[in-house]
Amino acid sequence: MIFVTQGKAPPARDLRSELVSAAVSMLAQSAVVPSLRSIARACGVAPSAVYWHFPSESALRAAVLDAEYADLARAVELAIAGTEKDSSRVVLAWQAYVAWGIANPGAYQALFESPDHLTSMRADEDPRPQDRLVELAATFDPATPLISARLMWSAVHGLVSLRIHKATVDWKISADDATARIVTALSAQPRPLKGRQPPRSDT
Repeated sequence: MIFVTQGKAPPARDLRSELVSAAVSMLAQSAVVPSLRSIARACGVAPSAVYWHFPSESALRAAVLDAEYADLARAVELAIAGTEKDSSRVVLAWQAYVAWGIANPGAYQALFESPDHLTSMRADEDPRPQDRLVELAATFDPATPLISARLMWSAVHGLVSLRIHKATVDWKISADDATARIVTALSAQPRPLKGRQPPRSDT
């Protein structure tokens, strides 16, 4: 009698996660989300296999941006985890935002330098970064935290964008120190607003 020993079956392939992961890796080199065909080639599958998981390129793009947005959210949360609930958390959160943007230029540009909306589905399992930053702004501006958070975002976005696009410039100051200066300056006793204030909404 011949006994045949059967090996364990290989684990089921999570092609959807592989496709998103491949697109994220390719996005690190460019602000343009790669095509379905190029992602399929990177994963060693036929383009038709991609359509089992993503019915269109826009669906794949949304999934990739969701993944990147969730990664940014985790970076911000990790930076403030276990810290005292004071104004220093605002600086730490924005420093994490800047560091992530500079380290992930393609993803940052796709998220914040494109016309795509930051939809409510993004980062479903994580606090949305802009919600957290508005919450932190309330520690120094309880009256108009959304406005303060948006002012900081505008200034800090300029910092990230310039560091990405003008990489050869000697800024004479680290990104962390520059962020701390910006946030500290904008959080210093905000002046009360006159006239009508904008309604509260996503950043």
